[in-house]
Amino acid sequence: MNAQRQSGDDVMAKLVTRWNALRIMGRRDFHGVTQSAGTARKWVVELLGAHVPGAVLETVELLVSEVVTNAVVRSDSGRPDGLVTVCVGLGDDLIHVEVIDDGSATSVPMMRSADDDSLNGRGLGWVNLLSTA
Repeated sequence: MNAQRQSGDDVMAKLVTRWNALRIMGRRDFHGVTQSAGTARKWVVELLGAHVPGAVLETVELLVSEVVTNAVVRSDSGRPDGLVTVCVGLGDDLIHVEVIDDGSATSVPMMRSADDDSLNGRGLGWVNLLSTA
């Protein structure tokens, strides 16, 4: 248990270090419903619109929508009392968006391979590709 606790402490230290280097633009809780993806997307665009070029903002908007939707659909945030928290920060040539959900006892976020006919399985791959571009 101590090893797990240390690991959690390391994660928290990295989180604090990351956020200390950013100008916090906002933090907001959203209800755990799929409509919240659109509401979160609009909120992030309002926060960042004056600070981020249009093409970059469009990419951020797409990624926020994808990750908030995943949080609602694939975690306990989709339960009746569930919440999704979105935090937005800016740094030197960096936009940082965190989406925090209520976790899940039955699934863990992971990229999956998808064939041409799959309706699911591409979202986190897009997030990985576009968020580091």
